[in-house]
Amino acid sequence: MVRDVRVTMCLQCVFLLSLISITVNWSICGQEPKPQGTEWQPLQIPITNDIAQLELFLDETKKRQPVKPEQYIEMQRVLREVAKKIVETVSDRKSAVFRKAEAECVNASVMLLGNEGADAQRKTIERFQDYLQKREKIEFNDIQMAILAGQNMEQLTDTRLAKEAYRSFAGIFRKKADSSLADIISLLEANANRLDLPGKELKLVGTDFSGKDFDIVSLRNKFVLVYFWSSTARACEQEHPYMLSVYNKYKDRGFEIVGIGLDEKKDEAQAFLARLMIPWINLWESRKKGVSKVMESYGVSAIPTVFLLDRDGKVITIEARGLLLGKALEKLLPDATIGEVAKGNEPNKK
Repeated sequence: MVRDVRVTMCLQCVFLLSLISITVNWSICGQEPKPQGTEWQPLQIPITNDIAQLELFLDETKKRQPVKPEQYIEMQRVLREVAKKIVETVSDRKSAVFRKAEAECVNASVMLLGNEGADAQRKTIERFQDYLQKREKIEFNDIQMAILAGQNMEQLTDTRLAKEAYRSFAGIFRKKADSSLADIISLLEANANRLDLPGKELKLVGTDFSGKDFDIVSLRNKFVLVYFWSSTARACEQEHPYMLSVYNKYKDRGFEIVGIGLDEKKDEAQAFLARLMIPWINLWESRKKGVSKVMESYGVSAIPTVFLLDRDGKVITIEARGLLLGKALEKLLPDATIGEVAKGNEPNKK
């Protein structure tokens, strides 16, 4: 996964931030935090209404570093409850402590979205919407939480709430009439559009690495995997052996792959193609400052991202990485089977 840090309030910053943000599911980040050498002690919510003590407890709890998912969930739930207690106790809603606690309550609730029931998830999104609407100015943390809220909702089988969330946040940001939010609004809307892709025709034109024009219409009557990749994304190289085995089994039976290279430097992308001897079609889509036009158009905020198309060019699924691709093709092209050429891994959701 592409990792970089550019602290600017613009699309490329949020794109990168969305890749490195901590979520409840450690596998999304690709690794667990390193333990600090001390055993985790259960958190106890202070039995007091003293605001200073509650605020100190918040600050100290946020310094803790859980090493297991259940510890992280426990920490976020405690942070939410203590922050909520402060919000309900402080009468001055313009005070710094109230604003701090309100933001912490929202943040913790967003972090817990994937571990709540459907009703609780919707209520959290509605509270977050209300919080954003009341904000005089949208700040960096607000943007981070909006993107993370949508990403957490994307992990669910039913992504309708994720689509609603992305579009509602974009609408709220648009009403702020802040020109610096234009790229963020575009990204949120593109994310919603990506979730809407299944069942719709994917339009894709571009040029390959030799400069030859390409239109995906030329691949009608074939099942096509559109594969967004980067030479700097470890997952792309790790999944390559399995993808190659799938391609070799199905390429003569009506299956094709169209890769879209998203490196910032073309020579690095070409070296990657040569080293792995990638045989399928590859388009060159230059990324400038972290993003490209096609990434913006389809809400591609993680690498690799894949779309599987049917013979009419319509998107079957946007979840066809690893073994999911092989399983999908076994159903679509039952006359062909994948042998024990390479083993695939069940992918983590983005």
